[in-house]
Amino acid sequence: MKKYLLILAVVGLAATAASAQEKTETEKDKKMVIKFKDGKWDTTYVDRGTPEVDVDVDIDTDDDMDDFKNDMKELKKELENIKPKKKGIDKNYFYLDFGFNSLLQNGSTTLTGNNAPLSLNQGFNSFGWGFSWARSQNIIAQKLRLQYGLGFEFNGYSLRRDSSILISGDSVNFVGSGAGISRNRLNVSYVNFPVLLQFSSNPYKMKRSFNIAAGAELGIRMGKMHSNQTYNLANEVIQDVNTRGAFNANPIKLSLIGRVGYGKTDLFIRYSLTELFEQQVASNPNVTPVFAGLSFRF
Repeated sequence: MKKYLLILAVVGLAATAASAQEKTETEKDKKMVIKFKDGKWDTTYVDRGTPEVDVDVDIDTDDDMDDFKNDMKELKKELENIKPKKKGIDKNYFYLDFGFNSLLQNGSTTLTGNNAPLSLNQGFNSFGWGFSWARSQNIIAQKLRLQYGLGFEFNGYSLRRDSSILISGDSVNFVGSGAGISRNRLNVSYVNFPVLLQFSSNPYKMKRSFNIAAGAELGIRMGKMHSNQTYNLANEVIQDVNTRGAFNANPIKLSLIGRVGYGKTDLFIRYSLTELFEQQVASNPNVTPVFAGLSFRF
């Protein structure tokens, strides 16, 4: 009877097999070793410091050797076909948004009639920002996911005209101040509750993934609207006037929201379906807010 001592380098095979299985707490610091013993294959775990394992195989004939070689080939194929279990993708996202605000009348930024006093200085003058936390739940193959969460949004509107807000009951009016105004802003903040469907082309490598999301968002106004005005008076005197009030601003903002981007950077837009001011009086300004810009995901 011939006896062969076969030395199997288990580093490569053990690493492949170990990544494909769930390990217990005691097995995490060990490596997998495959042994042929008593006519069958046996799997054990040894300390990672063990470089190799001896496998004793009794072979009486050349047929036994052929069988052994065939078994090794089949084992190699099985190990090669084992697909490592993919790690779960991040299920929590944090968004940081920076953008610009606009007010629309019938879909246009050109405001007329009672809305004209709310014509804005666009760009950085009407800047906004926000942040949100989102929880993501798998729907189909990790690529299509449901997102929901909680966020904060600040909107600043820089008014182009020399006018001040005047409230009378449920009525909202803007009247000329009679003095030069170099700064005329309205600020309002919301707590938001977004719900979106998100598609990611490569959910396991978000840094190389094309992402698109769309949904709706409920915003609840935080506190009062803030009016900040800077007057240029005689003798180069400058006076700041800050006024806080409800100003009949709509306490609820329902918006459509969309995001599209690559990796961890998105373009976003929030298009409000509700007016900035309540419409209890027909003469109140009838404008809808739009907030769009750049979003960073962490």
